[in-house]
Amino acid sequence: MRIFASAAALFFLLVSANAQAEAKAPKADNTAQNQGATQPDAVNADKQAMDNKKSDVQVLAEVRKSIMAEKELSTDAKNCKLRYMKDGKLILRGPVDSDQEKTKVAELAAACSGVTTVQNELTVAPKAH
Repeated sequence: MRIFASAAALFFLLVSANAQAEAKAPKADNTAQNQGATQPDAVNADKQAMDNKKSDVQVLAEVRKSIMAEKELSTDAKNCKLRYMKDGKLILRGPVDSDQEKTKVAELAAACSGVTTVQNELTVAPKAH
């Protein structure tokens, strides 16, 4: 019976400590960065698809697949926003976990066919230790 009580107490402490750590961790928030997307003339993912040729959509798909294939990237990095311009320029936006991720995502995007330049607007979101 004592073993069960000790195990239950340990479990409670671990759950409580985890909940406290999660509550203190800053959230990746790019709300301010997304303010422009609500403007009527803004080009966002929904409107971009209407303007793109099939080849543009294929470039975006290749970039996204390349990013998603990297196992060590965080969910934030894998969910970054991609905006492909007519001249082959790719704009990256959104939060990532580290400077290394910011660099890695840009490198992956630049290596894809159809991308001539990468404008890296990714931001590093601080993480709690």
